[in-house]
Amino acid sequence: MNKSMVILSLLGIVSAHQPVMDMAPRWAGGWGFQFRYETLGSDKMLDGGSISDKSYYRQTTWLEGVYTWKRSIRATFKLPYHQIKSEKQLIDWGNPIVRHKGLGDLIVALPLKKYFNLNRSTGNYSVTPQIRFKTGDNTDILPSKGGYGLSLSYNAENFKYYQLYDIYGWSLDDGSTLFGFDVNLGWHPLHINATNTGFFLMWDGTYQAKIDKDGNEDFRLFTGPVAVLYKGGIMARIDIKIPVSEYADKASLSKGVMVQTGIGFVF
Repeated sequence: MNKSMVILSLLGIVSAHQPVMDMAPRWAGGWGFQFRYETLGSDKMLDGGSISDKSYYRQTTWLEGVYTWKRSIRATFKLPYHQIKSEKQLIDWGNPIVRHKGLGDLIVALPLKKYFNLNRSTGNYSVTPQIRFKTGDNTDILPSKGGYGLSLSYNAENFKYYQLYDIYGWSLDDGSTLFGFDVNLGWHPLHINATNTGFFLMWDGTYQAKIDKDGNEDFRLFTGPVAVLYKGGIMARIDIKIPVSEYADKASLSKGVMVQTGIGFVF
């Protein structure tokens, strides 16, 4: 393996989920938006060692929106704002800490859904083409990248249980490719129909593989709990993603425990 350098430009887990919270709106002419706040980063090498002269921490606030022409045809966007603190060892004199704030790359998508209803459950199949535009500041610690993506997903739920399976891929203009698989399995213990109030408790598994233009591989597997609360047209969600397995051909930092919180509104 090539471990001649430490990769500090960590790209967060590319979320396959779509607003609002993968769940709404489900009617023609519906629209909504949500805010998500995501934290990740560490000073841990993938071999488990702790180092004091290299680290990467990122906080990202996402503004995301959706509009549905029909239940089966919708458009979404995701726009991030990053705050990054990176520290690395310097050979010459200088400040080892680098900070960056600014917009990231805009992602737009066109989820196309096929709904179905069974005796005791409902669900849908989705095909989602996506485009990533280079709207972000192009820096050493967070380069701006354009590209194209495609997601294939299956979702089903009944009064008690929820499931979502999503496989997706990206081709980026720096010559790298990314593939991922995301699973949400959960329990729907409460729903009050009169006020459209309730909550879901779920478990998430996320696997992601990235191959750069030189053939170097990077594999990450995360898992953790998810909670979704809703009342009327307001939804809130929290995800905790714990690294189970991380491997990279080039020396790299762990992404650490990732936490995502969000609130969304549908109309």
